[in-house]
Amino acid sequence: MYQLRSDDNISRQRGALIVLLIVMAGGYVLLSDLMGGTLLTPQVRDSYTLQTWNWLHGRMYIENGENYTWLELAIYQDRYYVSFPPVPSVLLIPWVVLCGMDVPSNLICGVYGLISAALAYEIMLVRGREERTAAFWALFTVWGSNMLWMTTDGSVWFQAQALNMLFCLAGVLAAFRGRRAWATTFLALAVGCRPLSAVFLPVFFILFVREDREKYSLRQAILSQWRCLIGPAVVAAGLMAYNFARFGNPLEFGHNYLPEFVQAEHGQFHISYLWSNLKQLLFGPVTIRDGQLSFSIYNGFMFYLANPLYLVVFVYGLRALLHRTERGGGLLLAGMALELLLLCMHRTLGGWQFGARYTCDMLPFALMYLALRDRPRARSWELAIGGLAVAFNLYGVMYMYLYG
Repeated sequence: MYQLRSDDNISRQRGALIVLLIVMAGGYVLLSDLMGGTLLTPQVRDSYTLQTWNWLHGRMYIENGENYTWLELAIYQDRYYVSFPPVPSVLLIPWVVLCGMDVPSNLICGVYGLISAALAYEIMLVRGREERTAAFWALFTVWGSNMLWMTTDGSVWFQAQALNMLFCLAGVLAAFRGRRAWATTFLALAVGCRPLSAVFLPVFFILFVREDREKYSLRQAILSQWRCLIGPAVVAAGLMAYNFARFGNPLEFGHNYLPEFVQAEHGQFHISYLWSNLKQLLFGPVTIRDGQLSFSIYNGFMFYLANPLYLVVFVYGLRALLHRTERGGGLLLAGMALELLLLCMHRTLGGWQFGARYTCDMLPFALMYLALRDRPRARSWELAIGGLAVAFNLYGVMYMYLYG
């Protein structure tokens, strides 16, 4: 999508990346130790491994699903099914072949976090940041957000979100490198983890068309994007075929058959949920009572406190609006706003959690927006917010382990 910036200091850049990954890997090991040595422990809330195990035994449903009362399993025609999009289960196939049901899901989520950080780092390098600045933004994105907590825990919900971040960041990097077909394919795989990531497929398509309008007519610019449709079409066909084979509906992943949504008056998604959820994400308080922080661990609190990368985006977005300098980044802001509204139309905001975990799904595009800014080095106020973000989310990891 954009021109790459050449740099001869490849060894220095790779050295900074290695240091970043060593620090993060060491951090995961230390956090695991504080939480009782959980890094290699199978996660009982990992229904993706359970699904993969059943696949390898010739079943799309979960055998003896009634025994897994702690999992969110859909019930359809007296059979039990994993109610989440299946892409994370596909990646677990080699793990289940090697480990059976004893897959180290917590470790896998940590690996997803490391890969995501590496992708974020490469995104910033491609956009001309020097290596220390790129490492800062990568750490801010993955560890200065609720993703830090989620990448220490291999539960089904967190695997989906960690892998969604990985695929979305891969899509952003591919777009910046001009590999458009790969960019849309990665986004399509992200949809197979978190369906609302589909919001950004048309955003990318429009950005590609805009760029080509500098050389072609509108019709030619649109038609020239045909390669970008192949990957998403293949992924969509696979997802829809799987949905149809299980539920007779190509658009049904299974969540609508969860007991909590079957029994809900307005089902899984409804506009009546919008205002209360939006208020929770915008104004859900974090206060100090008797010298201690007080906040909700059900449906979270103000999303920009747990994921303050959005505060930086807000500052630059407001500045661009006031000076009327916004171009392609405006589409990214619109996509994030739309996904936020759609998330708030869901019956819950993710239940038990620290922060506002659903909003992590948009972080790759927040980083993309910031990568479009011509700021080779991070400013002091950005460094301060990023440092506080990492500290706050480290606190969140331990709070959820000790008190959650």
